[in-house]
Amino acid sequence: MAYGSEIHMRTSPKWLLVLVVLALVVPFDLHAQNGSSSQVPPEYRGDESEIARGILDGNLIETNFRNHGELSRWNDNPWGIWPRGVGGRHVDGVGVLVSGRVPGERAKWSFYEGKPDTMVNPVILTYRDFGKKTGPSGELWGWLPLPGFNNPRRINNLGQLEPTPALSDDQASWPEFWPDRLGNPDDPGWAGQWNGFFGRGVFNADLESYYVMDDFSDKEYQVSPGSGQPLSQWGVFYASPTDSTVGGLGMQTGVRIFQWANVLAEDAMFLLYRITNVSEYDYVANPPIEDVGLWFGQVMDYGLGNEEGDETASFDPQRDVTFGFDQDGIGQSPTGQLYDLGYTGFAFLESPARDDDGTDNDEDGITDELRFGGPGMLIEGQDAIRAFVEANYDMENFERYNGPLEERPAFAEGRWWTGDENLDWVGFDDANGSGVIDPGENTRSDV
Repeated sequence: MAYGSEIHMRTSPKWLLVLVVLALVVPFDLHAQNGSSSQVPPEYRGDESEIARGILDGNLIETNFRNHGELSRWNDNPWGIWPRGVGGRHVDGVGVLVSGRVPGERAKWSFYEGKPDTMVNPVILTYRDFGKKTGPSGELWGWLPLPGFNNPRRINNLGQLEPTPALSDDQASWPEFWPDRLGNPDDPGWAGQWNGFFGRGVFNADLESYYVMDDFSDKEYQVSPGSGQPLSQWGVFYASPTDSTVGGLGMQTGVRIFQWANVLAEDAMFLLYRITNVSEYDYVANPPIEDVGLWFGQVMDYGLGNEEGDETASFDPQRDVTFGFDQDGIGQSPTGQLYDLGYTGFAFLESPARDDDGTDNDEDGITDELRFGGPGMLIEGQDAIRAFVEANYDMENFERYNGPLEERPAFAEGRWWTGDENLDWVGFDDANGSGVIDPGENTRSDV
């Protein structure tokens, strides 16, 4: 299941639009991965020594990034630059965050002296000094990159050792083979090939980066193996009770970053996060503890311009866009030169609203819409469809967001499954396999 996030930066006559595609954390049995050609072998673990920095410059956005989920680190040139080469900075940093609410055991541990169990809130984030946790010996607790997904011996154009996260346009940055492709029967490891989102050796985007990270290093709610004492007063939580080396929430995240130079996407950056529970803990099946849950988010520091103090942020619920802007629209470079600033916006693509609070959260006229609610019931005839929509939707918001009801495909067809909540789906019998509706082929909204 995917979500999306959108960043808008506007200055006449352009927008800077950054689209961030996010994946839902889906708990499952670890053994279900066996046999998958895209499974990361369990011996690959996040390692602080594998942290690498790179540059993204595949379109009009230019910024630094690191393979532990951090993008556009403040004071590390280039950071958050738009338009590339001539523009000023529009963002001071982005971090990837997963948090949980899980049981904190105390009653069974003698060192808590009989205190009752509680709930604890692991927060997984690696983001500059503001989002960095360290252990008793200074070790980093948070997202850390897995080895094997870049070339740690990469030499730059100056003949210097300079590892970088794997970039599609820099073959020297690729690993000898890809650990998550060792199960491919035709070409185990895809050696010498780009591990592309669109396929082996496929360069669809003008620039693509790929890395994998996990949160195993975060031992905040474990017992110190050295002292035998708890590392938190609030309780003990092991995502994998049989393997104490698995810290945090037991999450493994594959990160892909895309840039297209086409004029339609030159102001946009797409990020895809595939977050997988590889621990023994099932965050769905384990309740009766009703409050157990996982959440995804991003830390964003706008920092438009060089001067600080006049930034403002807001949220557009219909477009699902959180955006920041500078109040006077003027930025100043470190050299003192002034420049026009845009808007910077983040939006979760295809982000579902809450489906149980009786509120139209995204102001699209639909209340409590379900992302995976099934087909619903079939309504036939335009009069019946209109009567149902008018009785259950806020028509003003629905048509403002989706356009007139008469122009919705399912309404025009006169056959609507209510699970298609915005009435945009019409299937058809593709008798000749052309992929389009040809004359004579039947259109149906239930195909």
